[in-house]
Amino acid sequence: MDTSTQKSNPLTALSGQVFDVVIIGGGIVGASSAREAAAAGFSVLLVEKDDFAAGSTSRSSRLMHCGLRYFEAPNPIRYFTRHPSRFLTALRMARQAMRERREIALTSPQRVRATDFFFPIYEDGPYKPWQADVAFGLLKRLAPNDVPLEYQRLSTTAALEHPIVNALARHDMLRAAARFREYQFNWPERICIDAVLDAEKAGAVALNYTHASLGDANGGERTIILQGRDGTTTEVGARRVMTMAGIWIDDVLGRTAKGASSPKPQRRVLGTKGAHIVIKLPEQYRGQGITTINSHGEPFYCIPWDDLHYIGPTETVYDGDLNDIHVTAGDLEFILSETATLFPGLGVTRGDVVRTWAGVRPLTFDPAQPKGNRSRILHDLAEDGLSGVYAMTAGPIMSHRDAGREVTATLRASLSPEGTPSTLTYAPHLPLQDTNTSRIAPFSPYTLADVRHAARNEHAQTLMGVLYRRSGAGLGHSFNKAEITSVANVMAEELNWTADKTAQEIKRFNEQTNRLFAISGDS
Repeated sequence: MDTSTQKSNPLTALSGQVFDVVIIGGGIVGASSAREAAAAGFSVLLVEKDDFAAGSTSRSSRLMHCGLRYFEAPNPIRYFTRHPSRFLTALRMARQAMRERREIALTSPQRVRATDFFFPIYEDGPYKPWQADVAFGLLKRLAPNDVPLEYQRLSTTAALEHPIVNALARHDMLRAAARFREYQFNWPERICIDAVLDAEKAGAVALNYTHASLGDANGGERTIILQGRDGTTTEVGARRVMTMAGIWIDDVLGRTAKGASSPKPQRRVLGTKGAHIVIKLPEQYRGQGITTINSHGEPFYCIPWDDLHYIGPTETVYDGDLNDIHVTAGDLEFILSETATLFPGLGVTRGDVVRTWAGVRPLTFDPAQPKGNRSRILHDLAEDGLSGVYAMTAGPIMSHRDAGREVTATLRASLSPEGTPSTLTYAPHLPLQDTNTSRIAPFSPYTLADVRHAARNEHAQTLMGVLYRRSGAGLGHSFNKAEITSVANVMAEELNWTADKTAQEIKRFNEQTNRLFAISGDS
């Protein structure tokens, strides 16, 4: 393929090509699937309608958790006794979480950070101290001990010596606290971008800002219609289609190309919204986190992030606009109420909130579970009239590598890769060194040279794509006008933006930032 032609008009260059697999959805699960499949020797096309990592990948609680949350339930002994199959599911998912936690911490330490968390145990709570011992003992046995949990059960007196525990309510009812090591993702968006770049290195083709629609199948191949931002369309063939579009899966499966047959697939996704608030607490709380249970019996966290903390998430069924997910007034009120109840010692009010964010989890639709099934499932859509098409639901960020391997194993079951396999190291793509250019923010290692590199080599086309997704600087920093303008000017040079286009992009970035991270909230 002529590389210059592909860069100038990638859709035209792809016209008529047939891929072993077209992956629709460039979040972290889709990107990881593309990486694993391409490294196995399959020909791969990865297509994303927005920017890579722009959806749920960038809106999570950013925890690479040990799997404890899978055993959290109101009255857990009674709950799992009544639903033994759900206990087995929880055990399987916890095992997977511990293994993923270990692999990522060992192979990509630059992308995670270790944090001390405390789980308070109350006299009238759903858990007893001995149950915490059993739960953490079980987790410890689910993976090798080279990435330890460092679990300790602290007495009430010892627990209250830690400021974040002392800020909790009901000291008189506190019986103990479980202290353990948890990991956070520095920024999942960058892990996703890294996976896209690894996939391309292994031979995949990756397109963002490109819509994909399903066409008809003929002779073992399915037509995929691609449409770019400028309205250009083309067709490619796919021996298999992997729909990794997260919360948009049902939309993709129900959207067939004009003239194609129109099967009516079953509902596959149930979205639950997780909203968060960000606050700045006094210095003595830095680096300490709390995991507990809210008034609905659901996991609730206070998570350190440099000199900030974020609190949440909510867990509400979401049926709103999938392209406009933000914290509403109701979300904000609920989190502040829960925070005041659980952490009266923090004294958090609306005035302490410095920003917010929310995402929607693409859980598996299950009529028996009103808030969705957290079991990751790779659905074969042949039963819905879509032969050769698959869709993955409930793939959490931390299991993205395992998800990609499952996809590749499914491909191997019916296809033989003709390409040359390559070895994956999962090494992070780090900022450029010694560029002698200005940083985009005072604390960030990311420089204007990295901005230029992102526009040239990492599919960056917007300010949001650079300042949040590729640099990772946005969550902990509010960019001022000069910083935004400096980055915009470099992107304008690389992407041939006019002065009017540059001004429009700056305006769009400010509007998106306000909408995604606003404090006021609306309905």
